[in-house]
Amino acid sequence: MKDKSCNNTSLGNKSKKQLNAYSLAGIGIGGIVGSGFFLGTGLAVKEAGPAVILSFLFGGFIMAQVLGAMTSISINRPVTGSFRVYTEQFLGKFTGYILGWIIYISSILGIVSEAVAAAVFIRYWFPEFSIAIVASAVVIIVILINRLNMKYFGYFESGTAVLKMIAIAAFIFIGIIFLCSHGIQAKPIPFASINNFFPNKISGLLQSMLIVVFTYSGISTIAMATSDVRKPCLSIPKATILVTVGLVMLYVLTMIIIVLTINWGNVNIASSPLIQSLKIMNVNWASSAINVIIIVATFSVMIGNYYSCDETLISLSEASEAPSIFKKNKNDFYLYTWLFTGVTSLIVVAISFLLSAKLFNYLISACSYYSFFNWIINLIVYLKWIKEKRSDEKYTSPLILGKLGAYLTIAIILLLFVMSLWVKDFRIGFYSAAAITLFIMLSYKIFKV
Repeated sequence: MKDKSCNNTSLGNKSKKQLNAYSLAGIGIGGIVGSGFFLGTGLAVKEAGPAVILSFLFGGFIMAQVLGAMTSISINRPVTGSFRVYTEQFLGKFTGYILGWIIYISSILGIVSEAVAAAVFIRYWFPEFSIAIVASAVVIIVILINRLNMKYFGYFESGTAVLKMIAIAAFIFIGIIFLCSHGIQAKPIPFASINNFFPNKISGLLQSMLIVVFTYSGISTIAMATSDVRKPCLSIPKATILVTVGLVMLYVLTMIIIVLTINWGNVNIASSPLIQSLKIMNVNWASSAINVIIIVATFSVMIGNYYSCDETLISLSEASEAPSIFKKNKNDFYLYTWLFTGVTSLIVVAISFLLSAKLFNYLISACSYYSFFNWIINLIVYLKWIKEKRSDEKYTSPLILGKLGAYLTIAIILLLFVMSLWVKDFRIGFYSAAAITLFIMLSYKIFKV
């Protein structure tokens, strides 16, 4: 719905804004759909059983509320660095500093987890290659891609988003044809009784949500890109609705196909549940085809995370909460920001291979806890903005259910946080995230001005 109070030409130099609704939606989907969905959802199925379908509906509702909160403010107050800046405006410099560096580190961890996943799938064809070397090579390629002009970055993300959506839609189509001709393969039948649908009770569903949240966690990329959008009052709402409706529908339909073709207790968390399902359907070319799509997906998410890192670091630097060299240079390019993010990603990749073999799950859980924190802060800022917004700030996203939606979502996230700590691997991720956060808090004194 168009709001006459929202002026599309008042949000900056129009000639420099290069994204439209579809390219912004592409960046959003590109930053969201990655290995967390193609690979990590096996663990969510293990925790929740067939009720994982509800987990993704639940996750979609949470995502919609947070995305609605983010874009409601970003349309009215477009800035580089987006929610880090808003957090500082409404909750103070200390909270803004913490959130900014948490977003940055979370995005770095996201890059590394995707690089590790990409290396695992590339070794499907080249098993003699070292995962560490392949993961490092993947990060280098991502660094080079992020040197592209913003216009081409949007085109690349939009293109890969379309490819991922087509792949998921093809999986759903193949699954529907198979189920219509062969019937439900999973035993016991998931929808035959409440116990079959909730084999691990409500607690299993809630514990699966940490992985589900990770599959939606890339939404901050959309908020980061809003300052580069043409006609933001028209393009941003359209893009967010496309992303929300499209993703939730495809995610839920995919989970329905998986739980109807695989016995949930037999899901192998080391392999993509989509590949396992296609093998049961005797689609023999599936492994290589899905491998290609997953690799594309991981590159796409890494590129979006890299962009988010750069935008956040620039914002921190402009607020004197990071070294001043990360500001734009005379050639209109953030050279040192780009280099720092790249070098940091490579260092973290190198360190990661000195850690546990369960690295991927630990990285996912640490990133998810950061998403919990980030989303709660976003919603609190939204509530503060409602109270203190200026008279000309009248646009509100149709995705969020106002104050009720914000308070309800905060309560849900806190409940999911508590329930997730019952899973041992998740606790390790929480301890890692907590330790990093404590270091960030202590470092505030260094940059305090």
